[in-house]
Amino acid sequence: MSAQETPDRDSTISVISGLFGGFLGIAAALSLALVIVPSGQFLSLSNYLQILAAFSGAVVFCYYYLRHGGGPGLLWAAGAFALWGIANVAWYAAVFFGVGTFTFPSLIDMGFIASILLLSSAYNRIHPRKQVKGPVLLALLFLMLVVPLAILATGGITDQGLMILLYFFACGSLIITGLNHSLADHPAALAGTLLFAISFMAYPIRETFFAGNPYLTILGPFVAAGFSLIVLGLIPPGAGTTQGAPEQPADSPREP
Repeated sequence: MSAQETPDRDSTISVISGLFGGFLGIAAALSLALVIVPSGQFLSLSNYLQILAAFSGAVVFCYYYLRHGGGPGLLWAAGAFALWGIANVAWYAAVFFGVGTFTFPSLIDMGFIASILLLSSAYNRIHPRKQVKGPVLLALLFLMLVVPLAILATGGITDQGLMILLYFFACGSLIITGLNHSLADHPAALAGTLLFAISFMAYPIRETFFAGNPYLTILGPFVAAGFSLIVLGLIPPGAGTTQGAPEQPADSPREP
């Protein structure tokens, strides 16, 4: 890196940190507002914030890949964020053009699940492998399988139950892959990943059993906050360095 590039990069990081720090603050304020005074207006603002954070994150990842030589993992992360934003926009477009609303589960949910799996693949490519302790993985496996399997066992095999299982599998894969690839060394990204994954494990439960609960609308701001923390954790200060490093040695096994 030349001496002239350093101020530009520092300035870019400052702008990105300010932007996503702002998203994080708005998400916190909206969470509080939705708990104190649940309203459709706050819910709409939450949805717009999620879409804005998702597409902004996709742009940032693409920028660092193209401008600062980040590795292909950044493109996978950009694709994950963009796909999530597209799926959410598709829901609004269907309502706007009179196609109707999508009830849970729907193809929109498959878009969300695909974006979560794409983000898991991005973590597999951004950071080096670092095996996590067995008890942690067992606890995550318990959370990932026991809850949806218990729902299937008690309620029978239904579309809702199977979709819950898919969400838990995708979110569990995201957390396990992140922990197995040094995400714990990046606290903001780890916090964002946990917030994002927990939100999408709670989301299908809400849609299936608590659809009328106004307080669970706080999951929307949680998703926006998760996006913001993931961007803040993955980009500064190592963009173009750790991300630009070779993905893994050829003889080093990857997560599926």
